[in-house]
Amino acid sequence: MNDADRATIVERLRNGCSPDAVHAELPDVSVGEIAAIAETEALTQAHRKSGAAPIPDLDPQLARALGALAWGENSHTTRIRNLAARTRAGLTELQQLQRDAAAIEEAQREVAEATQTLAKAQSKLRRLKNTGKPAPKPTAAGNDLDGKRQRDEIRAWARAQGMKVSQTGSISREIMEAWANRAHKHPAVPVQRQAR
Repeated sequence: MNDADRATIVERLRNGCSPDAVHAELPDVSVGEIAAIAETEALTQAHRKSGAAPIPDLDPQLARALGALAWGENSHTTRIRNLAARTRAGLTELQQLQRDAAAIEEAQREVAEATQTLAKAQSKLRRLKNTGKPAPKPTAAGNDLDGKRQRDEIRAWARAQGMKVSQTGSISREIMEAWANRAHKHPAVPVQRQAR
């Protein structure tokens, strides 16, 4: 079928001619091909009732394939009708697989968005839980030196009290609490300094 025949078919169908009447005018074009053009151009009675729009820029090869399918479904030969039925079943399965793939893609997108939302919420929760804790003091070179001096002083005081304390690393909480409470129990001067 050439473009002129297709244009003639579309014009006749728009004017209300049936596929059989168009076939009588153009016998080289099968009724199935005419029916396929009517389908793709939304010129069937069902389309007219529903107000459906035609498929824009339909590939001519696809239109011929749809025509062949319609022709096969209306064939008088059982083998051809069976082939057309299998073809339509295959196309229906392809459409279902396409819908399934689109649904999976949408679900994956939703999971990704939900995961991102959850990560933000968890981060916000951690920040809120840590709000009551004192912020770490900024460390400057002088502060580090003062901190080292104080730790050395605490270690010396703890040893003088008979407590076990390491030379380096963190000082246990018990020693730190004892150091903080020493002013309430003893004079502020550590025992080792009194020995002089």
